[in-house]
Amino acid sequence: MKRLIHLMSVLMLASSVACAQPDVVVPTPMGHDPDSSTSDSAGTGTLASVFAQINEQDPIRRAGLKASVLRQVQRVVPIVVIVENADSYLHAIENWEGVVRFPVLWDDGTSRSREDIARFVRSFDPEHVIKLNGLGSWSWIGNRQEKQDIFEQVLSKAINQIAGKPNSTGIGGANPIEMGWEESLKDLADTGIVGPGIVITDVLDTAWPGALAVSAARLQPISFVTIPDSPMRLPLSSEDGDALERAAEHAAKRTGRSWDAIGDDIDMVTLAMNTGTMIKTGGSVRARLSTTDRVGRTESNGAGERWAWCGQIIGNESQSVYQAMCALFLEIDQGFVWDGYSNKPPWSAYDGTKAADALKEADLDVELYDQPRYTLEDWKYRMVRPVGNAEGKPGSSGLFLMNSKGMSNMFQLPGGNEGQGKPGDIPLFDIPMAMHIVHSFSLAKPAARTTVGGRFLERGVYVYAGSVDEPFLGAFVQTPMIANRLIGKIAFATAVHYDNADVWKITVIGDPLVTFGSAGQRLDGGIKIAGAIDVDAESKQLLKDQSFANAMKNLVLLGNDSAVARLAIALMKEQPEDYTSSAAMMSIPSLFREGEYTEMLNAYDRLSPLGKVDDLMQDILWLSSPYLLARSADDPDLRTHVGAMLRANIRENQSIEDAETLAMFLRDQSVDQAVGVLEALRPTLNENQRKRLDKAIARIRK
Repeated sequence: MKRLIHLMSVLMLASSVACAQPDVVVPTPMGHDPDSSTSDSAGTGTLASVFAQINEQDPIRRAGLKASVLRQVQRVVPIVVIVENADSYLHAIENWEGVVRFPVLWDDGTSRSREDIARFVRSFDPEHVIKLNGLGSWSWIGNRQEKQDIFEQVLSKAINQIAGKPNSTGIGGANPIEMGWEESLKDLADTGIVGPGIVITDVLDTAWPGALAVSAARLQPISFVTIPDSPMRLPLSSEDGDALERAAEHAAKRTGRSWDAIGDDIDMVTLAMNTGTMIKTGGSVRARLSTTDRVGRTESNGAGERWAWCGQIIGNESQSVYQAMCALFLEIDQGFVWDGYSNKPPWSAYDGTKAADALKEADLDVELYDQPRYTLEDWKYRMVRPVGNAEGKPGSSGLFLMNSKGMSNMFQLPGGNEGQGKPGDIPLFDIPMAMHIVHSFSLAKPAARTTVGGRFLERGVYVYAGSVDEPFLGAFVQTPMIANRLIGKIAFATAVHYDNADVWKITVIGDPLVTFGSAGQRLDGGIKIAGAIDVDAESKQLLKDQSFANAMKNLVLLGNDSAVARLAIALMKEQPEDYTSSAAMMSIPSLFREGEYTEMLNAYDRLSPLGKVDDLMQDILWLSSPYLLARSADDPDLRTHVGAMLRANIRENQSIEDAETLAMFLRDQSVDQAVGVLEALRPTLNENQRKRLDKAIARIRK
């Protein structure tokens, strides 16, 4: 009990260190020197003068440069606000004051939402985390028009303080003029400051909160549509794709700005909506296009000229907000590169080592896996640990570059059991990640966790470039080129497409305007929001009240894995009656991230039957299995414990792979017992799966 009391007394939030704001500059691509016309006044002029310089740059770079500069000049309050409903979210966003902003995350009560918030907080490293529950004057109810009116009122409040007498940055002033968002953006445009794109959403769709955030922060006009009446898992029709394009063109025209060619004022479209991410254009199985590669191109099925790039924010309210807030408030300063290709043509053109070298030259911390450490076995041993370094500077996020082969539900790397990695082998992330993967079909069904893309998004990828179908190798921008284009502050959606390619199958999930570079200046102190709850203070009170599961939830939201792990271990040893199934579920991800694998196994025993089949819990158990199996080799009791736990939690969508992993471990003691693990699956499998099962059994008997 003394240990618990001590823990209660030492659980404190770490303070963020304010970072110095660099000068506003127009960056140059891939390390080249700026020309004289750019360098003379960069860093000393107003924002309008910087935008004038941007308009002299290569047309494909302008959208990214605008987005980068607009992020760089924002002033960031070092807090994270957590909301649980639409009314509180609207209240939080209306408290943005022009360029003074703070991140807002949405807790919907699920483990995915909790993990997303914790991952963001670990990265952002705020001075305070606060909750807003049911505060504010907004009520997100009513019909489509009423919700559109509310959306526009909050958007106006969030950006209208940018209008008024300019200050030293050339934007905003002490005496803002109350006006609607359209008038505010028009006044800014008249000075030469024009947001890089437009945002399109449906207020009856769950992705609307992400639309509100990226519209306000990037000064992008909003347009409302009714999304196609089709489940997200199904492709759109050609007619639906053409209708989205017409809506985008109409929205661009309504701005009164130039839009119909690359390099104009409007060069980016953000779709914030849960609609099909691919378009079926004909009867053949390959007649499919990416929705985001089609929107931004004229004529039917995108056969005309490109006038904009596009990305798609998807998911429920919590997920769309996570994608938006990571894009707006985090900097990419880490890299993780996994190259599963050979070093011979044509695969060598996608060399991960060259990409990693480019990132290192740009001062990113990079973890590289290439020949000879690039097999599936290497992957599984590496992924016992989360990817990314949460101990980096405040606001750090990563870039994950990967080359593999496969289908929507598997990825192939050299070696292993037929070289097939499954979605459950995808690692946990300590920090949010942007991702580019050279892999066919990975984003065929991004909303499904049974797919490669769906699981990467679940793990914390906030912007993702991949393929909705079979594009063939040459359709992917080569991995070293991806690194160089992003280093040059080319916008993410631009960087992942070849400049003059025809419409095809590469799609972008997330904010298309993600760029490298500063996410703004951190301000000293915070802001006061009446009725807000300090999560750190609340967690301390919950600990005093011995409401341990709720205290653990708060500590998870604070990103304090060390405290969660220490508390869980202490409870299991000293007060096991208080270590409930809920407490175990809250603490297992933290025990994993802290490397407490055997304690994680003990915690798994405390889960309820429903908790033991939870998707995240099972994935964590199996991600830990390389360590647990190796650790138990000389420990009979642990060996029995690990074997029983893994056998009881073989995952439905990769049962053969899981069973073979366990069988390979068991065969040293008994081949018959090992084969029995696999044979137990036979009644549940179809004919093709049974053929794979027979191959696995043959490998066990070798």
